[in-house]
Amino acid sequence: MALGALLAANLVPLVGVLALGWNVFDVLAVYWVESGVVGLLNVPKILLASGPYDGSATFTLNGRPMDVSGPKAVDPDAGPTVHPENAFPALFFCAHYGIFWVVHGVFVLFGLPAFAGASVGGLDVSGIALAGLTMLVSHGGSFLWNYLGRGEFRDASAVERMTEPYRRVFVLHLTVVIGATLVASLGGAAVLVVLMVTLKTGFDAVAHLREHRRAQ
Repeated sequence: MALGALLAANLVPLVGVLALGWNVFDVLAVYWVESGVVGLLNVPKILLASGPYDGSATFTLNGRPMDVSGPKAVDPDAGPTVHPENAFPALFFCAHYGIFWVVHGVFVLFGLPAFAGASVGGLDVSGIALAGLTMLVSHGGSFLWNYLGRGEFRDASAVERMTEPYRRVFVLHLTVVIGATLVASLGGAAVLVVLMVTLKTGFDAVAHLREHRRAQ
């Protein structure tokens, strides 16, 4: 179900290219919005994570070490609960991922168009907003179906949830941006944009399956 919704959401940029005349910059803007959706939904995932963290990473605040081992003595049969112990990891993620997202947006919305001699003012803002809403429904459905419904929050740790979006978003969008750079330098042919969207959809599906396989 969640995978089907993800694939359906990934068809929206394809429709935009084939039916609405979107160019590579419209598609990249959609993917940038999607990365924001992924980060936004990861905040409640961190707060609800009930599993312990036994890794080696340490975190400090004003020179003081912070306990990120997770909630203690959690009832394995309990439902989703916001754990105060996860507040610091959630705040740390918001700051770090927020910077990453803003820098990514500056490159996508201004840097790459400037490189290709295009104008950011030509973006289909309403279409991109609608596509972003579709992505929110898709990823939100996965959050409800997998993380809450299938109980993935019980074994997930807050620190693991902090790093998960980077595994999925960074490599995926690095691939997309490199592809978009090639598309822009070759004149932005629609067939190349369609190919880029298709590859991104495939990468996204594989990342989705790997993430939930690890959770299981």
